[in-house]
Amino acid sequence: MTLRLLLLAVLALALAPLAVLAIEREYYWNDITNVTTWDLPKVPVPFRDEKSGNKYYVDPKTGETTWDYPGPWKTMKSEEHGDREYYHNIETKESTWEKPEDLAWHRVKVQDDEL
Repeated sequence: MTLRLLLLAVLALALAPLAVLAIEREYYWNDITNVTTWDLPKVPVPFRDEKSGNKYYVDPKTGETTWDYPGPWKTMKSEEHGDREYYHNIETKESTWEKPEDLAWHRVKVQDDEL
């Protein structure tokens, strides 16, 4: 009987980390449209570097990580407007003061017990 309890305790301890890992989930939220989804958006969504807190991306074409957004929208600064940020699409040549929806996605981690 004691051996059986010991084996059950060892098995429970071995599986405990897997149970903890399995309960964290991630959804995506767009802060402009206020849309939420469990499905990965079709545009790159930033990760956060744990040490620095800075955003980084995975380039969908190369699979490599990059600090810069790998899509067509680039964040620029207008010197003639006091270094105000604006956004420029290098493919369409469109420029706007308003943040594009493509740049407004965030990863949100939740525990299953928070759902």
